[in-house]
Amino acid sequence: MQNILTCAQMRAADKYTIGTMGVPAQELMERAGRAIAEEVRTLLETLGGRRVLAVCGGGNNGGDGWCAARLLSDWGYETAVYTLTDKLSADCAAQRAQYGGKVYTQFPEETFDAMIDAVFGTGFHGAPEGVFLDAIEKMNQSGAKIVSADIPSGLNGDTGTYFSCVQAAVTVTIGELKGGLLLSNGPDVCGKIVRKDIGIQLPERAAAGRSEAEDFVKIFPPRKKNTNKGSFGKAVILAGSLAYTGAPLLSAGAALRCGCGYTQLAIPQELFGYYVGKFPEVILTGVPSENGYLCPDEEFLRGLMRGADSIAVGMGCGVSKQLHEILAFLLSEYRGTLVIDADAINTLAEYGADILREKSCRVIMTPHPKEFSRVSGREMSEVLTEGAVLAKQFAAEYGVMLLLKGHTSVITNGKFSVFNTEGTPALAKGGSGDVLSGIIASLAARGVNGMDAASCGAFLLGRAGILAQKRFGEYSVTPGDVIRELPAAILSLREF
Repeated sequence: MQNILTCAQMRAADKYTIGTMGVPAQELMERAGRAIAEEVRTLLETLGGRRVLAVCGGGNNGGDGWCAARLLSDWGYETAVYTLTDKLSADCAAQRAQYGGKVYTQFPEETFDAMIDAVFGTGFHGAPEGVFLDAIEKMNQSGAKIVSADIPSGLNGDTGTYFSCVQAAVTVTIGELKGGLLLSNGPDVCGKIVRKDIGIQLPERAAAGRSEAEDFVKIFPPRKKNTNKGSFGKAVILAGSLAYTGAPLLSAGAALRCGCGYTQLAIPQELFGYYVGKFPEVILTGVPSENGYLCPDEEFLRGLMRGADSIAVGMGCGVSKQLHEILAFLLSEYRGTLVIDADAINTLAEYGADILREKSCRVIMTPHPKEFSRVSGREMSEVLTEGAVLAKQFAAEYGVMLLLKGHTSVITNGKFSVFNTEGTPALAKGGSGDVLSGIIASLAARGVNGMDAASCGAFLLGRAGILAQKRFGEYSVTPGDVIRELPAAILSLREF
């Protein structure tokens, strides 16, 4: 798990390292400058170029740029610095004093092979203006490959949003990852993200991290020989309606591939005949229903809960008062892990989410941004810019685990958040969420704790999507293709 910090937390860690741990600020700047210079050198070796322009602001980020330019000059590269301001921090001024190369006070007209973006750092917020905006635009128009120091200038390091922003080929993030590099538009402007550890110490444990394959090896250990299907739990998929008949099959198919001992598919009674034989491996059950939509029946639900280690509900169910009554009963009476997805979330938004407050089961909710906007009562614009924060607040308020889907999915229990970046735009297709709910239900049925089940589920969906994309391309992958790649995704964990 790689630490993720907010910009304020990163600045606090920098201050702690200098003030409490006694590492001189200039020593940290030298390390940061060297880390940036090394990445520029690597890029130039690939390009075959020699000419570098560092574009430097007046803060410590600018100081990193001056340092990198000096080191590259020492290594034999032709360097120059465009300085945007005479108002420099003390550490930035110290680095400028050591640089002996060409300095511009206006953006140079000559061409360069690479540029170092050292305009703004973690202290930036808002929109670039004046000479700073002009510098960003000219860097983007220059045709040079840009290496950004810590954060592409103009990018909000916490949210990944921007008004005008450097389009980097490489971003050398210093110390720890910042959330904005991974969220919203961040990945589209950062290019390749390279994290460089320069010895900055954290005053306290990070409250977020980016998941990696090695984090989930423990979830798929070699099975003991003395086991049986009962050893691996039972997942129930309670899903479907006359209007949405495919969702239950996708969820059940994914659950079958992720290791639970039993998968039970519970669908409206009217659909039962159509489902017979679709998956010989599942326990197929007809649910009391009316006109193809689920109806609450306490006696039936008690029987369904019996022996169920996890229940995933909502996929393709449609929004209804009847589904809300089913959710209320499950929340009150069930003792396992309840995965609430799709129309179950929309139903909570329509008929009331307060039933989440009093519950006897563990709850994992898996909304996409629009579903989260509905159930949280927040504007879509807020979710798209502050989703990670809002998800954490919602999880804490309602005592649930929440997986907010996106190109970077955020999984949180209200205290710690996991950012999942494994994935592909090929997954932007109806049905991918149904696959995810089945994966999570299967993992939870095996006894995997909720945060690990949700985090691993998001990772496996993303990894399987990548494998499917390699076969079919970004445009032609279907959720069924993703399910077929789940075994390979799981096997890939053994590489660690």
